[in-house]
Amino acid sequence: MPYLNRQTSRRTAGSAELLYLLIVLVAGVGTAMYASQKIGTDLSSVTTVASVLGLTRTAQPLRYDPQHVAAPQIAAASETLVNANEAAVTGDAPFCAPGQQPSFALGLSELAQQLGDTMGVPTECEHVSSVNGDTLQQTSTGLAAYIKSSNTVTFTDGWRHWALTPRGVTTWEGAQSEPPAA
Repeated sequence: MPYLNRQTSRRTAGSAELLYLLIVLVAGVGTAMYASQKIGTDLSSVTTVASVLGLTRTAQPLRYDPQHVAAPQIAAASETLVNANEAAVTGDAPFCAPGQQPSFALGLSELAQQLGDTMGVPTECEHVSSVNGDTLQQTSTGLAAYIKSSNTVTFTDGWRHWALTPRGVTTWEGAQSEPPAA
């Protein structure tokens, strides 16, 4: 009989080790998911493993993927469009002079011609956003900006970015707001 008890305790010890290993694995996957969000790295394989383990993120970076748009993002986008339409009717768009309608100008206009519907329509007038002369303009699909220090016009939907450079339109994804060096 002592032999049977010893076998049972080995199984318990093995089960405990397996449980600890599973806890460490889950903690590692959770840490990797958190790091990928903060760094802006694509760790889709880790996300897949996390999904299999039943771990899901409650907050997603804002990115446009027509097949995976979350309901809150759709609600926020539709609210932006409603506010833009109301502002257009009343003529009270943010950062616009009385009676002025939002429109793209100069470099933002050129980038809008290159991107077409991707850039959407302006929902506010272009306005200075910092003491160094950078400007911003909210659109129905994202945010357009002029970076004075690099003389660069950019647009982002929150994850994907476009910039008008001397080489033409440059695209990239992630949290980096400036175009990557060539």
